[in-house]
Amino acid sequence: MEAESASRETDTPVESIQEAPVFSILHTEWSRSWGGQAQRIVLECRKLMALGHRVVIACQPHGLLFQKARENGIPVEAVTIRSQLDLRAIRDIYRLIKKYRITVVNTHSSKDNWVGSLAAKLAGVPLLVRTRHHPVPISNNPLNFVHKLADGFTATGEAVRTMLITGNRIPAERVLSVPTGVSLERFSPGIDPLPLKRELGIDPATKIVTMVGRLRSGKRYDLFVDAAQLVRNELPDVKFLVVGDGEGAKSIQRKIAEHDLSKVVLMTGYRADIPEIMASSDVVVLTSDSEGVPQVLTQAMAMQRPVVAAPIGGIPDLIKDGVTGLFADAGNARSFADKILLLLRDDSLSCNLGVAARQHVLKHFTDDVMVGKTIDFYQYLLKLKHRSTAG
Repeated sequence: MEAESASRETDTPVESIQEAPVFSILHTEWSRSWGGQAQRIVLECRKLMALGHRVVIACQPHGLLFQKARENGIPVEAVTIRSQLDLRAIRDIYRLIKKYRITVVNTHSSKDNWVGSLAAKLAGVPLLVRTRHHPVPISNNPLNFVHKLADGFTATGEAVRTMLITGNRIPAERVLSVPTGVSLERFSPGIDPLPLKRELGIDPATKIVTMVGRLRSGKRYDLFVDAAQLVRNELPDVKFLVVGDGEGAKSIQRKIAEHDLSKVVLMTGYRADIPEIMASSDVVVLTSDSEGVPQVLTQAMAMQRPVVAAPIGGIPDLIKDGVTGLFADAGNARSFADKILLLLRDDSLSCNLGVAARQHVLKHFTDDVMVGKTIDFYQYLLKLKHRSTAG
């Protein structure tokens, strides 16, 4: 029975309430990087503020999240988090809770989950929620008791939700899948691809295959380069873009050099103009071994780009094989190359997949859908908590 409940998002009875209360929400984040997790926090906070809710982010000083929050006009406070039981960080977050009269604390990473949860409980915050971004099991060691303090969990996909329910025995009614939404203000068809191609020195007629993300081992850029070599053997004029930065940059550069692909696979480094990157791409690929519901795919699909990825983690929530994108076998460069070649050779298929992909995103994966589900879930958890206390 429990396994059945874990497989369906609708098992969490979220009610839609028209006149929602105004929440005062504190998001905590330990990581300094600007990956999908941090980007979701900023996107969610912007939408919450637009709906009239009060938000503040507590994160590490000198990190990109701190900088990006300021650039987006989001209230942000620097809190140095050194360890899971950093007493000064607990004190600082406790003070922020009191200063901003916080009614919801939403934690995101392991270390900030410890300090944020303990501060929330000490301060008597009405609602403590943890967002779980990755399909990685939470340890059930009795010493790792902090996840039991949360009133509810938002998971970034059904695979993550299922893991929390079956692996950590979190009651199904307290876990909701809320995939990261995409901003239609930024990611919509119609952007001119030519300026970016000119900047990169790519002929306007040349087809481009792109992968966007942080350069780390789990993204399997080595697989992307191997697939590029296989495609090159059949379509030598195609260009491949590696967009992003990170600790894996040097190993990717070595891989490109080993395959003599320096004129075929271009590393752009970090780019803020991702909509323009997508608009210039004929195929968007994700070769990761582990993902929730990755933003790079929702962004590409919102722009009607055909996508190729493996059916791992939360990706099957997003891609319906042959309908909104194509699946390749995880870890198999030949499989990825074959799907890329199919799309490069069949413009009609690429167009049909792109149109269906955008419609799928419009219905299920926009930032409006994400924030609407989040606020409804907050209200539902408060009612659930009230009934439990009253009973």
